Amino acid sequence: MTLTYAPQRSVAGTVQVVGEWNNFASPAQPMTDRGDGVFTLRLEGLEPRAYGYRFVVGDKQEMDPENPYSRWVRAEEYSRVIVPDCRQPVLELNRFTVTPEGSLDVAVSFLDGTDKAGPAVDGMVLSLDGTPRPDAYDAATGRFRLNVQGLEQGKHHVKVVAKDRQGREAESLYLPFWVEPERFRWDSGLMYFAFTDRFHNGRLENDAPVADVDPIANYLGGDFAGITQKLEEGYFDALGIRTLWISPVDQNPEGRFVGTGGKYYTGYHGYWPSKPRETQHRFGSLEELRALTAAAHKRGIRVIADLVLNHVHEEHPYWANHARDGWFNTAASCVCGTQDCDWEAKRLTCKFTDYLPDFNWRSSDFVDQFAADTLWWLEQADFDGFRMDAVKHMEQVAGRTIRGKLNDITAMTGTEFYLVGETYVFTDGRSQIARYISPQELDGQFDFPLYWPVREAFADGKGLQRVDDAVRANEEAYVPGTLNSPFLGNHDVARFISQAAGQLHGEGSDPFGPNRPSTVVTDPAAFEKMKYAFAFVLTQPGVPLVYYGDEVGLPGAADPDNRRFMRFGSALAPQERDLLDFVRKLGQARRAHEALQTGARRTLRVEDDLYVFQRDLPDGKGALVAINRSAVERSLVLELMGGLAASSGTYVDIFSGQTLQLAGTETVLVVPPRGVAVYVPHQE
Repeated sequence: MTLTYAPQRSVAGTVQVVGEWNNFASPAQPMTDRGDGVFTLRLEGLEPRAYGYRFVVGDKQEMDPENPYSRWVRAEEYSRVIVPDCRQPVLELNRFTVTPEGSLDVAVSFLDGTDKAGPAVDGMVLSLDGTPRPDAYDAATGRFRLNVQGLEQGKHHVKVVAKDRQGREAESLYLPFWVEPERFRWDSGLMYFAFTDRFHNGRLENDAPVADVDPIANYLGGDFAGITQKLEEGYFDALGIRTLWISPVDQNPEGRFVGTGGKYYTGYHGYWPSKPRETQHRFGSLEELRALTAAAHKRGIRVIADLVLNHVHEEHPYWANHARDGWFNTAASCVCGTQDCDWEAKRLTCKFTDYLPDFNWRSSDFVDQFAADTLWWLEQADFDGFRMDAVKHMEQVAGRTIRGKLNDITAMTGTEFYLVGETYVFTDGRSQIARYISPQELDGQFDFPLYWPVREAFADGKGLQRVDDAVRANEEAYVPGTLNSPFLGNHDVARFISQAAGQLHGEGSDPFGPNRPSTVVTDPAAFEKMKYAFAFVLTQPGVPLVYYGDEVGLPGAADPDNRRFMRFGSALAPQERDLLDFVRKLGQARRAHEALQTGARRTLRVEDDLYVFQRDLPDGKGALVAINRSAVERSLVLELMGGLAASSGTYVDIFSGQTLQLAGTETVLVVPPRGVAVYVPHQE
């Protein structure tokens, strides 16, 4: 085992290593400069296991910048290295190529352990999409080779398993990949959160509400089959959805439990895991979950699952078996938000409620187990990434470990995974969000610092300057390549349209109260506000989120009233259908025009009731977005910037069909009163 340190700057003097293998003894072990400024140290004779280490550069200790994995030792975080058991066989990927036309070429070698036990021929299996390919293994060379032509468009996977004649299994290779005409980008379309229990009931026989629980806090029957039905009907295609986020899929406890406000709740939401590798039976079987992801993949839609890593329910076997093994914050834990247990000050150790024991992410054994569980779900359900719940309540080893495992697969196959976090903050929380975003951790987070100004401006009718200030602050706060998710609403806040309709004052905010929002919003002004807000959010950089039901103006007070059952088709009122059509046009425009996906965002005009901005590409193509909340038509002479400054051509509004002739810094744009326009290049 060799450690390597390649500094990004020249190092004066020596580089050393302190490590757990000798109890971090002093003096530290010196590394050798191999002549090109890169330092190495060979470790020999160590027991096979994980060890923590740091580099000592000058008088400072540093984590290994090239190693995503870490390990806590005596309340200190170190980089983590695993010394392998040299008797263990290894599978080595020699070649993996796939073309947009469906040609696959894979080569894998079996490397025997030091005792040369040899491969067990009946234990050498390569499968493609779950079907074993006996012809792929050559016993004479100990290599697997698969060359296939004409694979269908969509997602596939290769799995390689092997063991030696002593029964020792090599770490298997799971190699998921896509056959598609061009590289997928997460910002190429919208993300949709289909809250599983409340979205669509596809199979009545798995319905099982719990007795003596209010329906708004009980199971209502939504399931995997229901989401699959809507996928196959084209509901998500019509919205321009490219990423589908579903609720946590793990089994939750039976029965009812006291929650917020002293009310009884069930685990309909999925955030109380009670089994590690078992689906919530009310949602459906693992086979039905696979059918869901398969239906999405046929349409090029990626599926991410909600990943609950901060806690489990007290009925979970991990609590029963490891409560005293250091897996949980026990003595140090208190209930978040209670006296002397501040949500921020105690964020890493507090528990959300008494029956949700809080994990200790400083336990390496626990980290290993949850990493294995996450990869199990990734493979078994064929997921394309995860939404990490409650990020700020966990040590960063959580996100870094999951990302490291995903990056290992990406390095072999080129297949990319989206890892997006939920860190609930307010308008001043950008630095807290940004600390978790990097190539070694999260791709992005849900954009709470933008969400609050969006609600104030569009739902409450306050000046639009606050929105522009927020997006400009984002551009300074986050590194290039960040894939944050802007949104109008989610399952933790009252519905946007109910705020826009003024339904949330006083008793109207009580999710269980008699004055909570009505079944259907009838206020035309509220729907108008929704359109303004959607026009802004769905044309922003990143991966904009549509929370189920917002596309039709589903009302609701706070959790759990903001999780009402979804309505479709004939159950929608005319204003709701009109809003759905509006959102569909925005989603289709984003999917069709790269400028609305990756183009630079530039503000052209902002006033209390007017907001105009452009998205532009280096090739001169772009898009113009205009929101006019005033009661008068606005005729504007715009000074286009960036790629549009020197462009000409005809653009068309996706809503009205009106055309616009670009004329550089003298482009004249007319925005109708109380109107929205999104101009994209006219296609003959």
